[in-house]
Amino acid sequence: MSDYKELIIRRLQDRIDAGAMSAAAVRIEQRGEVLLDWAGGTYEFDKSSPAIDTESIFLIASITKPMVTSCFALLIEQGLVDADDTVAKYVPEFAAHGKGKVTLRNCLTHTSGLPDMVPGDVDFRKQNAPMSDFVAAACNARLLFEPGTQVRYQSAGILMLAEIAERITGKSIREQLTELVFKPSGMDSSHLGWRSDFEGRRVDAKVSDADYSSHWNHNSDYWKDFGAPWGGAHTNTADIARLLQVMLNGGVSAAGERVFEPGTVRTLLTDNTSAEPKLSTESRLQESWGLGWRLQRDGGAGWYGSAVPTRAFGHGGATGTLTWADPASGVVFVVLTNGLLDAEGSTLKACGNIAASALCG
Repeated sequence: MSDYKELIIRRLQDRIDAGAMSAAAVRIEQRGEVLLDWAGGTYEFDKSSPAIDTESIFLIASITKPMVTSCFALLIEQGLVDADDTVAKYVPEFAAHGKGKVTLRNCLTHTSGLPDMVPGDVDFRKQNAPMSDFVAAACNARLLFEPGTQVRYQSAGILMLAEIAERITGKSIREQLTELVFKPSGMDSSHLGWRSDFEGRRVDAKVSDADYSSHWNHNSDYWKDFGAPWGGAHTNTADIARLLQVMLNGGVSAAGERVFEPGTVRTLLTDNTSAEPKLSTESRLQESWGLGWRLQRDGGAGWYGSAVPTRAFGHGGATGTLTWADPASGVVFVVLTNGLLDAEGSTLKACGNIAASALCG
């Protein structure tokens, strides 16, 4: 085994041994060739629980977001919506409290001014509330800043995109993701929310001790099936790699099926934030977003690690997940764990740096 692979596995195994996570899986591909496909640890933090494998399913949290925005981009591709339409055009009640000028592009690029989570988010989860309650709260929310002037990460904007997609098509966002993105991309182990065949294959997400037996945490039946468009997808490393490979292939799956038109892929992966005329200098220097895909910035450690090229795109998730792809070298990197990104982000970036240093020169 190559040295870089051993280093990555050792990094992850050390964190498993330390109890920071019970499981980790990593997959690295280059131009379609699988270079590393490894999984270690157990499904639960109880060491006596079964060992995971490379087919094991993880809750990927916010890596869900670019899946949803890519699906939404197909509505733009089909001419059903325009990225510069207002949200209120499709959801009139959203215009409350001065939000009438927020555009779909603002929601796609985190420049909407919406809060990250809707007001009352935790209470809704504790009540096992339906998605409609979250949408109503987003419609009643107040902006934190004028749209297009700052970049501030917002799950609420992704929620509204999903609501618009459902109102336009009459199909749930999970149906659309399955039909338009997952199936044509060959992502047979991916679903927004829960699927019965995931039973016995899902890795427990790490939650705080106080919430572990709760009826609303990430491992609850409620949350598993809820299918939050901002963070509720379940999948494995191979399927995420398939989606990134579709992007690298200009919208075509490994099986040769066209999923996106080339122009749609370019729009998804082009810096859309810098085109905002009112964007603050601070945001312009620190943030770079395609449509839902986070782009690696020039200088500094970047979102994915200092060795990852500035042309890379990807996303991370709070449940301890990170993925990126580099168009020039054709490298796809996926690491899924059940640690927490706030605590384990440096480990995941370090693994990405090792891969990038070896393969993206």
